[in-house]
Amino acid sequence: MAATGIGISGAIGALENVSGAMSLRVWMEANREELLRAWNGRRLNWQALCAWFKDVGLTNADGQAPTVRCAKMTWYRAGKTLAARKDRAVAEAKGPARDQAARRTVVPTDKAQSGPSNEEILALMAEADTEERLNRERRERIAGYEAQRRAKVAPDQASIQPTAPAEVVETAQSQPVPLETATRPRVRVGQIAKHVTMLTQAPRYGADKDKPLPPPYVGPRPDGMPEYLPLDALMPLDATGRQPDGRIDYEALPGLPRRSFFERDRDWAKACIPMVEAVPHEDRSLILRGLLIRARDLMKTLY
Repeated sequence: MAATGIGISGAIGALENVSGAMSLRVWMEANREELLRAWNGRRLNWQALCAWFKDVGLTNADGQAPTVRCAKMTWYRAGKTLAARKDRAVAEAKGPARDQAARRTVVPTDKAQSGPSNEEILALMAEADTEERLNRERRERIAGYEAQRRAKVAPDQASIQPTAPAEVVETAQSQPVPLETATRPRVRVGQIAKHVTMLTQAPRYGADKDKPLPPPYVGPRPDGMPEYLPLDALMPLDATGRQPDGRIDYEALPGLPRRSFFERDRDWAKACIPMVEAVPHEDRSLILRGLLIRARDLMKTLY
């Protein structure tokens, strides 16, 4: 004979307070909203929470301390459960008409009744983490741009150089002004202009004196070209780059500094290195790689 006067609330309470996933979910359902209000929108540290869960004895379904992944999924499901409870309370408060409309609503699939799967929950969490990481990186880039802009607005007094001699000023001003600087003042108020002493053709002696100079280089300044180097120090772009016997002439490659312009091997190597390094590594031909090796060896041996 069944006992009378005894409800099932005691049995439900006993089930809900045993160790396992149910006890963790019950705690989250009871404290989720209060924790969110206290934390005021900041990101939860799941490692710290899982350590606390272990200390107070909240375990997963296997009786073990919950992992970060398990805690996140339980937190997500607790939120869905609380939202469903609120929806039911609102529906009940609106009276029988709303209940009848709800009963007429057809749930299309079992999936809608059971909620998203574990894979979908993990995908949503991963998407949220990725969006947060991108936003953080965007804020860091903006802060970096602001720092660079402020540095440009306030001129660096440590970089101010003494006034160059008059003959050097004339040489620097004789060079063509780049298009992007032609429309703005050359010198800020109170800032001394930067001047560069341009190299000139090295004197030639003996048999080299009778050799004609190559045709002039025609074109824009190549990337990496030292600012002290004039365009007539470069070989023309239509040069063969070969010696009369057909071998590669590393000292007269098209568009690169010619050795005959410089007085010393070291000066020629010093001008070649930055121009070759300006070419992306994957775009450097074997000849450019060979020139870079030769130039670096000259810099090492001639110091």
